Amino acid sequence: MKNRIKIAIMFSATVMVCMTAFLTSCEEDTPGKYAITNGTPIIHFVKPANIADKDLVLTGAYMGETICIVGDNLTSVQELFFNDKKAILNINLITKNTLFVTIPRDVPENPTDKIYFINKDRVSTEYDFVVYMPAPIVSTIVCEHVPEGKDVVITGDYFFDDDPNTPVKVKVGVWDVPDNEVIDIQKTSIRFKAPPGDVTGRIQVITMYGTSAKSAQIFRDTRGMILDFESNYVGWWGGTVDVATNALYANDPEFAITGRYLIFDGEITDGNSGAWGQMDGSWNIYYSGHENGLPAGTNLFPSDPRTSIFRFEVNVVRPWSALGMLFFFGENGMGNGPLWNSSWPVGIWMPWSTTSGVIPYTSDGWITVSIPISEFNKDCQSGIQEIIPPAFGAFNLCIIRGGVQGVGCTPKILIDNIRVVPGN
Repeated sequence: MKNRIKIAIMFSATVMVCMTAFLTSCEEDTPGKYAITNGTPIIHFVKPANIADKDLVLTGAYMGETICIVGDNLTSVQELFFNDKKAILNINLITKNTLFVTIPRDVPENPTDKIYFINKDRVSTEYDFVVYMPAPIVSTIVCEHVPEGKDVVITGDYFFDDDPNTPVKVKVGVWDVPDNEVIDIQKTSIRFKAPPGDVTGRIQVITMYGTSAKSAQIFRDTRGMILDFESNYVGWWGGTVDVATNALYANDPEFAITGRYLIFDGEITDGNSGAWGQMDGSWNIYYSGHENGLPAGTNLFPSDPRTSIFRFEVNVVRPWSALGMLFFFGENGMGNGPLWNSSWPVGIWMPWSTTSGVIPYTSDGWITVSIPISEFNKDCQSGIQEIIPPAFGAFNLCIIRGGVQGVGCTPKILIDNIRVVPGN
């Protein structure tokens, strides 16, 4: 498999509607209602599932791609394998003459370059077809800000490391991560040692099957930085002061990623864990542009709010299971009045609130949280608004309300590098 010649095949972003529409054009007989038939299938050829490519005949395709198999008596097929990996069959996409199927994303243990069609009598019909290994895809940087020498984790897919003579390479900007610092490679994740502190940039992965596109996120991104808790003036209501630094934040090396960070450390009682509750001891910070030298009418970040993304690093050290973390922007000089104004649009982060109910949340270390500014359209009890904030010259962050009943807890939440970055 490693030395196969790859042919150029257009990837298909296929959805069910597209496949259903093509079912008619791909058939050679009347489809009729699905019913299991006897005998074995006859395979004529394989086409892309994309209607635009209906005249292209395939001899191979990539893992995860959806294809249309054209033949006769395809309703006799009960199981289908690409090499030794079983595919999922959907009877709604099988007729006498056509069968739509998605190639499994699992790496074969015994590649044979064949599709195997199994009927109800366990008789196998073979068809020559190559499954190509795609280039890697980088989806997320779990934490954008990681100190030199600490572990960086990226997620994605197709991080194949099956040839000792062609090791997987990782690039951060123009920096090549040394091979011995790429410490763990799985199909959907890579862990490597963070480069020197001045290295920044988008991440790429190179395998024997190709080079990924650059990551959408930038490692150590400082664009649109609002609060890094190093030198800015920050207002505070009800906060705990760090005694060692006489500040609102700490720089304990056990936790620090880029110097000092904000700490929310307090109790949320059962009585305060509902829609109108608030965290005892520490629950609100406030940053105003005019107190930090920005002229009136100036936004705290340069990019267009309508297409920008709000980001921060967070480390939830002790379980959190009540109240939302609310973020809102306002006019330069505005205080925390919108906390009590249900019509003011805010952003809310509540990772403990799931479709399954309340699941106490810890982050297992520092992670990067991303929320599009377009989602700053909630009221302070998580109702949906029609607008985003009208001004971006001041910023508030608090643990309060959220609109969902939680469970009393005593969370410890560390926050750093609050920023707004361009969304493209």
